[in-house]
Amino acid sequence: MLIKCLTIQILLELAPQFDRQTILDTLHAIGRFPEIDEDEDGKWIAFNLFTEDLHALWTELGPVFEQPAMSPLMHAAGIVVCEGDGGWADDRVLFHHDSTVALNELP
Repeated sequence: MLIKCLTIQILLELAPQFDRQTILDTLHAIGRFPEIDEDEDGKWIAFNLFTEDLHALWTELGPVFEQPAMSPLMHAAGIVVCEGDGGWADDRVLFHHDSTVALNELP
């Protein structure tokens, strides 16, 4: 099985009170330790999780995103994407703070 990446991205201009430790603490509590990427211009921060089983990871994250510490942030400024069968060239949008954005199924 190939290792795939699932990314939780926060658009910082939509979350002026953002504290990365909130996401880190929440993910650490479920045994997930993301790799962090930041935009040089400070527009976004991404928490990258790697797995062989995207379906299991996505199922595990569902309740996490509904926790009081995460839900307001995700609905205000969150995007979740993952690699598709063709890698990032075939990426999938799994969650978007803007409800008008079309979502994709997992590969």
